[in-house]
Amino acid sequence: MTPPASDTDRGVLSLRMAAIVAVLLGAGVVVGMAVQPDGTTAPSGEAALDRTAERYADADSFVGTVAVDVTFENETDRIERSARAQVQYLAPDGYRVDVLAPDRVANTTVATNGSVVWLDGPTGPPVVRSPNASQSEWLERVNVTEAVEKLDANTSVTNRGTATVDGEETYVLDVEYTGSTALPDDERYANLSEKLDEIEDTNLTVWVDTDDYRLRKVEAVVTGPDGTVTTTMRFESFRFDVAIHESSFQPPTDRRVVSGAFDRTSYDTLADADAAVDFPVTEPAVPDGFELQSAVVGTQGDRATVTGVYGNGTAEFLVVQSEQNPLSRFDTDGESLTVGNETVTVVSRGDTTVLFWEADGRTYGVAGSLGQDRLAEIAEPLVAGD
Repeated sequence: MTPPASDTDRGVLSLRMAAIVAVLLGAGVVVGMAVQPDGTTAPSGEAALDRTAERYADADSFVGTVAVDVTFENETDRIERSARAQVQYLAPDGYRVDVLAPDRVANTTVATNGSVVWLDGPTGPPVVRSPNASQSEWLERVNVTEAVEKLDANTSVTNRGTATVDGEETYVLDVEYTGSTALPDDERYANLSEKLDEIEDTNLTVWVDTDDYRLRKVEAVVTGPDGTVTTTMRFESFRFDVAIHESSFQPPTDRRVVSGAFDRTSYDTLADADAAVDFPVTEPAVPDGFELQSAVVGTQGDRATVTGVYGNGTAEFLVVQSEQNPLSRFDTDGESLTVGNETVTVVSRGDTTVLFWEADGRTYGVAGSLGQDRLAEIAEPLVAGD
């Protein structure tokens, strides 16, 4: 339930991103038949999910808390992350997410009233803009009503019985996605397509209340060559058809706001990207055989991020130079490494390593699967120039 990911995220959390995509696509398995405790036949999986979709589609409003737990595990590592957010919905277009945890992004709000989308966080003024295609797509992903509609479309569902979740009886639904898994022909999904091809197994299970068919829990388990990612979402204290004022979905009026763009523009050269921003962009030490694939400029308010994508046909690395901190959403615990006159933080996940540091009010990062020493060499000109 955090704000949209930057280009850097692709190298740091590729398997997790593939898992999230798999959740959105509704991948899963099918097992079993369901019987009520009194021996009567329970609704079919499709019928139960249809009623869940109707439950949310018919709601004029709702308020609740979504708790997300993500675990990555393989033979040597186990990494756990969690987040909590309050969500509010007001028909037909009002949706708001207030992040409660983790602390590094707490008090961040993302909301839309259908006409504009705005983001307000602990740093900087609120950013407001009319929603573009990618922003609307992201808002759909975190919208519970939209998520239920996606689960109910192009899926095969089996009700395999009942179970208790947070003290409430639920139907346990195994969901298998039957639609196309092809990603859009868009540079944002270039790396994800490869990661989806590497997925070895997926399971998606949904728990819905036997009484009123509200969502209680969703769990996706995705296994790939690097390990298994388990994503669990719990829907807590949801109240339907409550009174919510429209002002909850309007940008703040008691302080200065800026009109920001979440759009990204791709350039063929780093020089062109440099000309598009107000800070100097430094060329990294590019290894022999590698060349720039694209230089992407993303802006939010008056702050910009430049991400260079370099490849040689078989390997790839990213270089980020930013006026904001695109890595602030992630844990920064890692090892320290001296590069030139700078101490940088090193974080490794599987075969991907990230080096990042802050200097002169900007954030720098280098990420890829080339190994720590080689990434440090790539980073040296950035350290010298910061």
